[in-house]
Amino acid sequence: MLRSGLFGRFAIAGIAISLGSASFGQGPKSILPGPTAVKGWTQIGTTKLFDPNNLFDLIDGEAESIKQYSFVACAHAEYGPVGQKVPSLTIDVFDMTDPLNSFGLFSSDRSSGTPNKIGVEGVNIPPSGINFWKGRYVVRTTIVKVSPAAQAAQLEFAKAVVAKIPGGGQAPALVQALPDGRQPRSEKYVRANVVGQAFLKNAITARYPSAGQGAELFIAEYPSAAGAKAALASYRGFEKAGTGLAVVKGVGEDAFSVVDKYAKNVVVAVKGKYCVGIVRAKDTAGATVLVEAAVAKLK
Repeated sequence: MLRSGLFGRFAIAGIAISLGSASFGQGPKSILPGPTAVKGWTQIGTTKLFDPNNLFDLIDGEAESIKQYSFVACAHAEYGPVGQKVPSLTIDVFDMTDPLNSFGLFSSDRSSGTPNKIGVEGVNIPPSGINFWKGRYVVRTTIVKVSPAAQAAQLEFAKAVVAKIPGGGQAPALVQALPDGRQPRSEKYVRANVVGQAFLKNAITARYPSAGQGAELFIAEYPSAAGAKAALASYRGFEKAGTGLAVVKGVGEDAFSVVDKYAKNVVVAVKGKYCVGIVRAKDTAGATVLVEAAVAKLK
């Protein structure tokens, strides 16, 4: 939960933030709208910068989940109508290192709102938020006191931020490798314990209702082919207690299927540095088709 600047966020004793600190860089600060970006509005106070060491001073409860996505820095600024001394709107720009991590953080925001067309993907979070991601940045905007004027300004500020972020509007390559037929907006980037398995890491996941209730496909990327093969071997070893553990031929470089007591029909394959699989499928045939489609998209 974000702590509003109106409640003394930056009055905490002992916090000293240097805007010129080289440890922060200029990335997120340079993305913030200028003081005259929206007619009749201006920045109130100075820009505040945060890094992994003091992110808790900005956010209660969520700092650790943000940091897991390779968070680098955040720039926070407050805005209001010209002549007003109390902020009406806050903007936080999070530098997440690369688009995949940016998408990963945003996917947690997505569940709280309705889609909009800001950035690569955005959401409106009633009654006061507009969040989106583009490139290596996740941007969260919040109205302090909701009014039609503040909502109109918030939208203009969001557009101004998008215009300052370089690059196009494409989803990360790993997301694009997901097969067709997935549940809209179910894609996530999971850094650890993918589908409940400690040996599966750094994966895009998505739901596929046509494959079964709760069916979830994952594409886990490893630094090397050896890492992907080790993950497959660990998964195969884990499933020795399952029913009908068998080799699946013609899918990737190696693959197996099994009926798991809890994960139902499971199919897992490896191709290069990727480990691809599906859990909770209603049958092996449909699961294999989806895994094969995902494997075919990987280079």
